[in-house]
Amino acid sequence: MYLDAQLKVTVGQCTETGKKEQNEDCIGMRIPDQPALTVKGIVAVIADGVSAAEAGKEASETCVRNFISDYYGTPDAWSVKTAGQKILSALNRWLVGQSQIKGHVSTLSTIILKSQQGYIFHVGDSRIYRLRDNQFECLTQDHCTIINKDTVYLSRAMGMDSRLEMDYREVELETGDIFFLSTDGVHDFINDKTIADVIREPGDDFEEKTQKLVGLALAAG
Repeated sequence: MYLDAQLKVTVGQCTETGKKEQNEDCIGMRIPDQPALTVKGIVAVIADGVSAAEAGKEASETCVRNFISDYYGTPDAWSVKTAGQKILSALNRWLVGQSQIKGHVSTLSTIILKSQQGYIFHVGDSRIYRLRDNQFECLTQDHCTIINKDTVYLSRAMGMDSRLEMDYREVELETGDIFFLSTDGVHDFINDKTIADVIREPGDDFEEKTQKLVGLALAAG
């Protein structure tokens, strides 16, 4: 996702099933028309349903779909922080309730671009990266418990616990910023340098670049 002046973006996305029986990843984005573009901004969300949960795919799709639709339905007087926190808390309560029937658990990472600020909400081990002036940086922290090199458990996720602990941060936006959202199916199999090198390749066809990154991850996994 490349940021141009006056909050214009160029977007590319790709998701594949890989070696799993079903694709439990979900990604969504909305670039609204005015006046919502100015009042609410642009939203990008990525979620990864937990494989051990019976309804991981449904959980990730619900997280992405409902966060986007609910965000644009919040009162204009609410700050981005207030809107995001209220939506995620309500969504988490719903997922926890559903999990009593069958597991609805998913990671969720979202960035909202509004004016000159980026607002990040994050739960789980999906990631949001930023490439700026040739510096590639992960803006989120994985919520995982590492037992050993082969055993890693997700310590936080949507639908996992009635008390939701989410990370929130704000970042200033600059023209030319590139944001890359990924799930562990990509960043667990290719390192940050490889991701950055592909993003830096000439051209602004980000659809092609995301397809290449997914292909590299599938080949490595």
